Amino acid sequence: MELSIAGLKQGTDYATAGISVPTFDVAQMQTSGRETPRWVHLGPGNIFRVFIAKIAHSMIADGKRWPITAVVPRDAAKLDLQLAPHDLMTLGVTLNPDGTRSLDVIAGMSEALAASRIADFERLMEVAVREEVTLVSLTITEKGYAVRDSSGDLAAAARHAITADPHQQQSHAMALLATLLLRRWEAGGPPITLLSCDNFSHNGDKLRDAIFTIIAGWAERGAVSPEFVAWARDGSRVAFPISVIDKITPLPNQSVADGLAELGFSDMGLVTAGQTPVAGFVNTESAQYLVIEDNFAAQRPPFEEYGVQMVSREVCDAFEHMKVTTCLNPLHTALAVTGCLLRFPTIDAEMRDPLLAELVHRLGWSEGLPVVVDPGIVSPADFLTEVETVRFPNRYLPDDPARIAMDTSQKLPIRFGETIKRYLERGLGLEQLEVIPLVFALWCRYLMGIADDGAPFTPSSDPLLEELQAHVSHIALGDHIDVHEALNPILANAEIFAVDLYETPLAAKVENYFSRLIAGPGAVRAVLAEVLNKESE
Repeated sequence: MELSIAGLKQGTDYATAGISVPTFDVAQMQTSGRETPRWVHLGPGNIFRVFIAKIAHSMIADGKRWPITAVVPRDAAKLDLQLAPHDLMTLGVTLNPDGTRSLDVIAGMSEALAASRIADFERLMEVAVREEVTLVSLTITEKGYAVRDSSGDLAAAARHAITADPHQQQSHAMALLATLLLRRWEAGGPPITLLSCDNFSHNGDKLRDAIFTIIAGWAERGAVSPEFVAWARDGSRVAFPISVIDKITPLPNQSVADGLAELGFSDMGLVTAGQTPVAGFVNTESAQYLVIEDNFAAQRPPFEEYGVQMVSREVCDAFEHMKVTTCLNPLHTALAVTGCLLRFPTIDAEMRDPLLAELVHRLGWSEGLPVVVDPGIVSPADFLTEVETVRFPNRYLPDDPARIAMDTSQKLPIRFGETIKRYLERGLGLEQLEVIPLVFALWCRYLMGIADDGAPFTPSSDPLLEELQAHVSHIALGDHIDVHEALNPILANAEIFAVDLYETPLAAKVENYFSRLIAGPGAVRAVLAEVLNKESE
């Protein structure tokens, strides 16, 4: 079997293998979608292909025309290797906790473009100005929104975008969207919604602020008119709803590829795009949540008919805080950095270690849940229970701690800083927190690039990695150092923790834990056991 439009004609093979296939004519849908586009999406990565594109697929199957024009903002190779060979379709592989698998061919895309290619860029601009295109969504990860560096100054890419032709911005996602809006305004300015589906707090607000930074730079040098600026800032013309997305989608796993080969697929092997493995399939879990603020400037897809929660901003905000700051993301980060230090191969393997299971249990239930607001659409206790007992321990969904550890410096202010701020706002003593400062200390220990066995490892990519490692990479296990001097530049950085930890009791705890974590090989596990009052195994 091959995943392609031609391959779908081998219907008997797919049926024999138990694979769900589209009930509509994919080729006809794609032709129609190119002629009359409706929805543009930037960043057709794994979570998009298996979740958002599946929503579009289901709508199309029901006769609701919302095909997606997918846009790769930078790395055209991913389009060439991951989408083009399969006629823009994806094989969704759902790995259930009981060991069963569900296989679905997903066909929600009608067109795919690489913004870095001139012809594709111009095609995108042609699509973007059309009145029937009313939605642009994004999954480009949080760093794709960065227009400022760690010091708060404009990043080099943003400075270049501001000084260059506003009609021809291809290299930076935020500038690309600003150009899209400019071209749309010049074509008459039909309303449009820009919907971030990236996994960080107040994503729509950050999207709006990043785009407006570019536009303000253009306006300051007279490259765009005040009328365009006013139109872009008019929420009834250009809307930026917030959203929360949740579905664990690890990088494609070789064991899954092997299973698909045994099933008869000849084109589901892993290939490499840069340093990242890509494939025609996406392996994922069954659990999924998408909550969107119902604030659109133009016609939107009927999301609520396809499992999406369309809610008020207040409810979306509460769900986000529950998920991102308490019930999932902080637990993931704790397991990620600790798993790298202890050389665990997968998140699920960590959850079978009683010590690490206790770490996330205490972090969620004892220190996070007391300051959570119930969003009313999902019980925080039920959500946390599902994460702790079903989702993270799923041994059939192999997820690498190093993947979760990427860009940790960008995640800490939301995943932990928001909880700290809520303790302060409610007058709750931070002295009672033990696990949160322990996780901070583990992260500082992780930055050393030395595992608990005393041998080196390579920390995951992070925009601040080089800067942060400069403070701790000289430390050797067993050193007697001035811990305060080493950690002060890190712990005092309110951009990382949302507060200056030295203005709280937490900095002293982090320094104390860190000094014990560097005592020698085996110290990480020993400190975890001591703090959690649980025997190390």
